Amino acid sequence: MRQSLLGAALLWLGLIAAPEAALAQQGSITGVVTDEATGDPLEAARVVLVGSNRIEATTREGRYNFRNVGPGNYQVRALRLGYNPETDSAAVAPGETVALDFALAPSPVQLDEIVTTATGQQSRLEIGNSVSTIDAARVAEEAPITEFGNLLTGRAAGVQVLKSSGATGTGSKIRIRGSNSVSLSNEPLYYVDGVRIDATADGYAYNIGGQSTSRINDLNPDDIENIEIVKGPSAATLYGIQAANGVVLITTKRGAAGRSRWNVFVEQGAVEDNNTYRTNYFGRSDDLDFDPTCTLLNVAEGDCVQSRVDAYNPLNDPAQRPLQAGHRHQYGVNVAGGGDAATYYVSAEYEGEVGVYRLRGFDLDSVRDATFGNIPAEQLRPNELDKLTLRANGNARLSSNADLQLSLGYLTSQLHLPENDNTLNSVIGSGDGAGVPQDNNRGWFLIPAEIYAERNRQGIGRFTGGLTANWRPMGWLSTRATFGYDVTNRQDTQFWPTGEVSAVAYPLQNLGEINITRAQTSQLSLDLFTAASYKVSSAWSGRTAVGGQFFRNLTTNSFAQGRGLSRGSESIFGAATTDASDDYIESRSAGGFVDQQMSWQNRLFLTVGLRLDDNSAFGQNFNTRPLPKLSASWVARDQPAAGVLNTFRLRAAYGQSTQQPGSIDALRFYAQAAVRKDAASASGVSFANLGNVDLKPELSQEIETGFDAGLFQNRVTLEATFFYKQTRDALIEREIVPSLGATGNQFFNLGQVSNQGIELRLDSRIIDLPDFAWDLTVSGSLSRNRLNELGEGVEPITLGFIQRHVENYPLGGIWDRPILSFDDANGNSIIEPGEYLVGDTAVFRGSALPTRELGVRTGFSFFRNLLGLVALFDYRGGHWVENSTDSFRCNGGVIYCRGLVDPTAPLDLQANAAAATYGDDAGVTEWGFFEPGWFIKLRELSLTFNAPDRLARAVGASRASLTLSGRNLWTVDDYSGIDPEVNGFGQGREGGSNFAATDFFSQPQVRHWVARLNFGF
Repeated sequence: MRQSLLGAALLWLGLIAAPEAALAQQGSITGVVTDEATGDPLEAARVVLVGSNRIEATTREGRYNFRNVGPGNYQVRALRLGYNPETDSAAVAPGETVALDFALAPSPVQLDEIVTTATGQQSRLEIGNSVSTIDAARVAEEAPITEFGNLLTGRAAGVQVLKSSGATGTGSKIRIRGSNSVSLSNEPLYYVDGVRIDATADGYAYNIGGQSTSRINDLNPDDIENIEIVKGPSAATLYGIQAANGVVLITTKRGAAGRSRWNVFVEQGAVEDNNTYRTNYFGRSDDLDFDPTCTLLNVAEGDCVQSRVDAYNPLNDPAQRPLQAGHRHQYGVNVAGGGDAATYYVSAEYEGEVGVYRLRGFDLDSVRDATFGNIPAEQLRPNELDKLTLRANGNARLSSNADLQLSLGYLTSQLHLPENDNTLNSVIGSGDGAGVPQDNNRGWFLIPAEIYAERNRQGIGRFTGGLTANWRPMGWLSTRATFGYDVTNRQDTQFWPTGEVSAVAYPLQNLGEINITRAQTSQLSLDLFTAASYKVSSAWSGRTAVGGQFFRNLTTNSFAQGRGLSRGSESIFGAATTDASDDYIESRSAGGFVDQQMSWQNRLFLTVGLRLDDNSAFGQNFNTRPLPKLSASWVARDQPAAGVLNTFRLRAAYGQSTQQPGSIDALRFYAQAAVRKDAASASGVSFANLGNVDLKPELSQEIETGFDAGLFQNRVTLEATFFYKQTRDALIEREIVPSLGATGNQFFNLGQVSNQGIELRLDSRIIDLPDFAWDLTVSGSLSRNRLNELGEGVEPITLGFIQRHVENYPLGGIWDRPILSFDDANGNSIIEPGEYLVGDTAVFRGSALPTRELGVRTGFSFFRNLLGLVALFDYRGGHWVENSTDSFRCNGGVIYCRGLVDPTAPLDLQANAAAATYGDDAGVTEWGFFEPGWFIKLRELSLTFNAPDRLARAVGASRASLTLSGRNLWTVDDYSGIDPEVNGFGQGREGGSNFAATDFFSQPQVRHWVARLNFGF
């Protein structure tokens, strides 16, 4: 026993002593990186020890230092955004320090930069797949960024941000290279400083129309340094399960060695809805039996004679419009600094935004009288967001070969939402879906005071923390361990005050009701990684990396309800009836990978990798499957100063990734049920979920090829990528055969989905003079989505009324019976039933999601950057939108759409309305309300004044700037509704909203005007 202990102790001491002895033989490479034109030091430049995974960031004095470098010859490469990279060589002898300085020439665009991968930070030239990079820190300073999704919009080819609603606090769907899954989420994974976080796209417990929140908007854009987007399985293999939809890597700001630098900003702005809403038409007749609506069909059949047609909508009536400009305000402070041993970044920010909904006119007066002037703030302004974010990041150098990185973020927020989108019981639905102006509701279905009395709240408390330890026991060997924890505590409340909401729309809730859901979602992650870099020959070098990850996702929910509340009460206790429930959902996954890269003369890079994963959601009969990765990158030309073509790189990549089933989809479990036995009641069980022991993850595989080119001394760069992605074993729900003794549906791996497309990006500095500069960035994509297989014997899946999953067509495609022709046969200028012809079967109209997208950013700099002007245009097209709002206005009850009431309406409008309302022997069709969804928007426009140094010093600052900006300022489209960029079903999965493209009483996108004042100290 003593010998064993002695042996173990000697082995442990040997493991420590060996690296220390080796370190004594190591050398170092140090130097300064400067601007070639001015000689000023360059902070935050990245210096790469080529052929290894070692990267150093320069300090504010431009210094870098590679410690513990083994003897030998090395290539060192310096890179910084806005400069041409430079490479130089260094020969290191044992114990020697080599000085190697770099003077970088300014360059408006560049092809090479440091990007984050699953195997650490690498030069972009080394990887065979495309990665979109967004300089979030710059964007947040120059543009009106109100939420995280704004950072992505129009800035990355193949990435679509599909905003659901214009209401403050609502979320977006984000799609990267299309939709892969029929039944599962199509949202990407998100990492913040190496920590996997919750980014649930549908984050509210109750049905308040179609709108919902998104947890990704909990992130503070002002704390983000940059965003890197890994677009598909060809690049995401090593990120493991759930990475098939792409990965978004977010890096927050960190400090640099030097004196403390303070930044303070103040932001004020307005939120506007200046839209003109649809007109309601009322056919008037002297025959009171047809008051208020005498339709064109009534006229054609001789039932009434229109004496006049009234046109009205209370949403457009200045005396009644319950929409008024809201307000936005934001205040933030951060400080960064440190020394050689430790650096830090600390920030605090408060954000508040009041949406466009407000009690006005008669409704305001009536509530004021009823409450004796004490109008509840939530009823006066029912859409408001208040958010406080805190962040503390730190780096500590423990020794010459070890360091720690700490990343901590905290958020607390309160959100109020009115009933809105996809409901008649909202101010937009009640105005667009109204009755008669002269009735008791003044043209509303429900009056705004009743709608705004419903109070919907969401409170969030969220902590995200990560700790990364880096250890380099040898100059050629590095290890990394990252522990992460992301926990969100959420309370959703839905409250109907007794006697204040409509007894017609909410007969039970009018008696008083409160629902409270408390949920906690936590994600724990552990990431271990080791990489070894080595020389094979004078031309070839290699790097071998191995890693492993563990993830645990846990969600708990508790629900309580109270009905029959005393007037003035908001407590479940004392309610006439109460109810409660809870649930617990957990999933775990573990996996590992090996990755091998070989490089030849720093020009050809070949990579092969393999990953294995296991997950608690897999069926018990399924074992793990290996996921391969292959990539190649060849730098065919790298001469920044020569000719027209300066840099040219070819690249290709192939990879596989998976997406797990739902946490309980594979499990069989039971529910308690009452049964009859011997004419008496007894307790029994029934199937709650039949499960599937053979259930597998969905498998996505992708191949992409492309090239990067630098032209005209790298003043123009062009990136082009082609991709083809296929998902096999897609989960499809099939109805359970009744003979099995169960009802409902069961998941099977039956489907196959494909996506393919082309992505392009062009960056250019068109003019570069001291007093005037003009740069242009264009990024866009063309894509095609197909459901290749649905499964043998599986009928097309219908989503709602008009969207379907059909083999050989896009997922969620728009379908209905077409209107083939129409003709005013009797010449009375009215299209009646029988005067239009509708097809017998439904046909495909178009994709529900955009197949074309283009972002154009142009920037101008004047008077040595004293003034800056930036504009971002956003185009999307190739898809169709269902104008369900206008369809409902024709056939949803009281008829008030123009096509059925106004005799001056064009005949095609009449035919569309009649076919949707009266139909034919086979029923009605929505075909006439499918419209092209394309649009061009002036998404952002900003003007920045950078104060001269003397002016900044006059107020005690080292720098100061003022930015005036606007968002959603101008739109061009062919849509007859207000805004094609809405989705009445929100961004969740229910009701097919994973694919929904329906405008149904949806809040249009609002306009933001923002003024931001920044000071640096």
